[in-house]
Amino acid sequence: MMVKLLGELKPDFMVVAFDKGKITFRNDAYAEYKAHRKPTPGELSEQFPLAKEVLNAFGIRVIEEAGYEADDIIGTLAAKAGQAGHKVTIVTGDRDALQLISPSTQVMLTKKGISEMETFDREAFQAKYSVTPEQQIDIKGLMGDASDNIPGVPGVGEKTAVKLIVEFGSIENVLENIDHISGKKLQENLRNNKEIALLSKKLATIVCDMPLEFTTENF
Repeated sequence: MMVKLLGELKPDFMVVAFDKGKITFRNDAYAEYKAHRKPTPGELSEQFPLAKEVLNAFGIRVIEEAGYEADDIIGTLAAKAGQAGHKVTIVTGDRDALQLISPSTQVMLTKKGISEMETFDREAFQAKYSVTPEQQIDIKGLMGDASDNIPGVPGVGEKTAVKLIVEFGSIENVLENIDHISGKKLQENLRNNKEIALLSKKLATIVCDMPLEFTTENF
């Protein structure tokens, strides 16, 4: 997959980010974050050192930072590379990365390995989802995410979350306008779970300002 991507994209610089341990700052904010995840299968984890050895042989830099997730590394480097005038392509199977789409960053989502990819820039994302990439964080904060054990607001699914964010723009504005939202039960759930909604948004937000230096000499 990597060799094919190198041949097709021909990047000037390339970085591969790995998670380093299970505990991050998100666990400090919410102890149950990803708590239900099963341990990494041994037959997978034993391949990581070999994968890193291959990347090193290709001259591709590997970055992992304790206390952060790989997504945070990707978000930070994408932001800094964009600020430095580079065009960035993120290749991932994780839809959370869609929030990182910007004028300088596009996301290629793997669907079947890399034989089937879906590429998103801002226009493609908004055309498909009717919200901005940044508003995906608000939607996830409202509806939660079972895979990451992010709680969200009880009773709020994707359809309701999208409708609220399209109308009000952000979780903060939703919570400030509860009286203008139709449905007594929905109003009650939002009032009773304001702190959970804001915490869920925080958990869903990829950090883009890690203390990582981006210089072309390092990549």
